[in-house]
Amino acid sequence: MIREAGYGPKLVREYNELNILRFIKNDGPISRAELAKKYKLSKAAVSEIIGHLLNLGYIREIGPGNSTRLGGRKPILLEFNPKSGYAIGLEIKRDHARVALSDLNAKIYRLEYFSFTKGSSLKHVVEKVYGYIDEFMKLSWVKKARPIGIGVAIPGLINYDQGKIQESDTLKNWVGFPLRKMFEDRYNMEVIIENDVKTISLGECRFGNGKNIDNMIYLWVGDGLGAGIIIKGELYRGVSASAGEIGYYDVGYLIKNVNECRLLYNGHKNFGDILSDKVLVEGAKRGLENEFRDMLDKSKLSVDYILKTANEKNPLALELLREYGFLVGVVCINLINTLNPEMIIIGGQPLAHNQILINYIKDQIKHDILRTPSRVVKIKKAKLKQNAAIMGAVALVLEDLFYMRRLNIKKYREVFRN
Repeated sequence: MIREAGYGPKLVREYNELNILRFIKNDGPISRAELAKKYKLSKAAVSEIIGHLLNLGYIREIGPGNSTRLGGRKPILLEFNPKSGYAIGLEIKRDHARVALSDLNAKIYRLEYFSFTKGSSLKHVVEKVYGYIDEFMKLSWVKKARPIGIGVAIPGLINYDQGKIQESDTLKNWVGFPLRKMFEDRYNMEVIIENDVKTISLGECRFGNGKNIDNMIYLWVGDGLGAGIIIKGELYRGVSASAGEIGYYDVGYLIKNVNECRLLYNGHKNFGDILSDKVLVEGAKRGLENEFRDMLDKSKLSVDYILKTANEKNPLALELLREYGFLVGVVCINLINTLNPEMIIIGGQPLAHNQILINYIKDQIKHDILRTPSRVVKIKKAKLKQNAAIMGAVALVLEDLFYMRRLNIKKYREVFRN
């Protein structure tokens, strides 16, 4: 796809370069003649740009292609060189972290995991991450490659100007820590900090079941609830970075008949409270004390056990998932009617990938009074699962070079032309 062009000779040249680089990345191997035809640029101009990109090492010639039907000299094919640059993806949770090394095709070459004690300082976690990144940089191909940036997925509302967590209910001691500055000072490359659910949403949009979907919602379900919103192919953050904080929806306001979730509902204020592992287990205990007596082994109660027995058609486990699906479905209906997305992708903890739960969510969505948007929307399970945040963090780095419709010429100059 040809992206927007700018004005002025130098700017147009850079737009052309980045567009042609994208063509080669997405459609290669491809010849100069094919590029000129697809991009509607003169062969001379294409050849000049190709020469520049070859000199920089971002593309390479791989030999002759096939002749045309009329015969003649075989064209030389060009392909993108994904190892001409690298990105670092980082996911930080309240008690563990993942750090990964990626090339420019978002291929993960190294992925490391480490845990730490809840309540640890963010400074301690960051210094631990340094060790892994330093090891990545010793790899022979990385030494020759251009550093593109570091993407960081972390819980909380983000202050994008300062690169800090500005608000977090669960990680209050991390608020205000100069996260971006710590990495920028050490590695001298761009660092992008983003909320973890928004980052996962971007990963699923670029590399998962949301690929090529311009308007979608990623619904994170598990021990809490959150959403990431993609509008016209771009992550929507909101004025105060709080778009998608649907866990704060008021349960009592949206659930008129509490008998629909008699096992799970116990006076909870918001959806983030009721949609949790703890409440699911408490609901199972309530069921065992009443009409579902002796249907589950009380000593084994856990989310995994409930999912296992639901798959075995246990009535109590199925009722728990039905109520959970009813609640998630109510949230989906509100999102569908507000944003009218093409797709909702449901992911998060293992619970979110259970097909029985997905079916209950779909059933509830069918009860939407406004028929058209609920019929149009597609409901899918997430594809990326445990690597979603890492892939999203890599996408943060590569986003405006290779995926967004708008071309970031400032970043292109910094990364590819210097």
